[in-house]
Amino acid sequence: MFLRTFALAALAVLGAAQALSAETGVTDQTIVLGHSIALSGALGDLGKEYQAGARLYFDHLNGQGGIVGRKIRLISLDDAYDTGKALENTKKLVEQDKVFAVFGQFGTGITLASLPLTTGNGIPLFAPYTGADALRDSGNRFLFHIRASYGEETEKIIEQLVGTGVKDIAVVYQNDGFGKAGLQGAEQALARRSLKPVAVGPIEMPAVDIKKAMEVIGKAKPGAIVMVTAGKPSVAFIREYMKTGQPTQYYALSVVSSRQLVQELGPSAHGIAISQVLPSPWRTSTPVVREYQQVLTKANSKEFSYTSLEGFIAAKVFAEALKRAGKDLTREKLVTTLEGMRNYDAGGFVVDFGPNKHNGSSYVDLSIISKDGQFLR
Repeated sequence: MFLRTFALAALAVLGAAQALSAETGVTDQTIVLGHSIALSGALGDLGKEYQAGARLYFDHLNGQGGIVGRKIRLISLDDAYDTGKALENTKKLVEQDKVFAVFGQFGTGITLASLPLTTGNGIPLFAPYTGADALRDSGNRFLFHIRASYGEETEKIIEQLVGTGVKDIAVVYQNDGFGKAGLQGAEQALARRSLKPVAVGPIEMPAVDIKKAMEVIGKAKPGAIVMVTAGKPSVAFIREYMKTGQPTQYYALSVVSSRQLVQELGPSAHGIAISQVLPSPWRTSTPVVREYQQVLTKANSKEFSYTSLEGFIAAKVFAEALKRAGKDLTREKLVTTLEGMRNYDAGGFVVDFGPNKHNGSSYVDLSIISKDGQFLR
């Protein structure tokens, strides 16, 4: 009787020890991820696209049994692109929802502000929707990116413009963390060619007030305008500036929401150039795009977009890291595994991490919107 009681007590202690040593956000059945993301407000459409792409892949994976028997659960909390609300959401994800990692945090200022709550507590933050160079130069061991930086995007745009003889270039930017990061990239790309913007027009957020930008850019009458904007601010400015009748070329960053431009501007979107950090979501010759289209079609949708493809690819790369980390999953093991993912081919899109290399891709290409709303390379 004594031996049986002792054995039961020992098992109870062992079980308690195992429970204590289990990683936060990981059970035998589930891996819990979370993010604060704009699902309403000025960037709501963009956030919904990214979320849809990520959920598309995770749901597909879960339908095949998950990872080592574990299903991925993604908690999405709407912040309407408000930093204060995003911090409340992130605090909830960390302290109440006990997420294993933060996946796809949405926006530059929001990502920067949430770092003390996430990576500051040893929680991995994977594939934030931002290209801010400051985040890439931080040396943060728990932060991983899969998209090119705004500096790389603006360099490509300025290279194209100057190479074709256009030097009177203005910049319109959202007056927030994202906009300032992109503005800096554009100014640096111009400076490398001994140039400066002929005008810089701020759009006040979150009110999407374009009056100042219209006034400043209208006076300069530039040959080209670089748009460091995303979602509704992009549409609002381009629509109003077109009414002036002043000829110009529009160049936008990848976060602009290509689909929204076409949907809301219609034929007027023809000729707008956009830097892209992913392969075309319509190019089925790229294996990961073909996979994305097949899974999306199976889910009874054909709403292809660059942003949802980015969410899909980010989820696929993260899932691959989870698979490689194995059954005994910990945050530390995930970080080490990610750092060992050298030249991982997700299907025509290569992500290359290393111990001192957490910026997985520098892929940038330019597309232009055709008369019929297609995206041409």
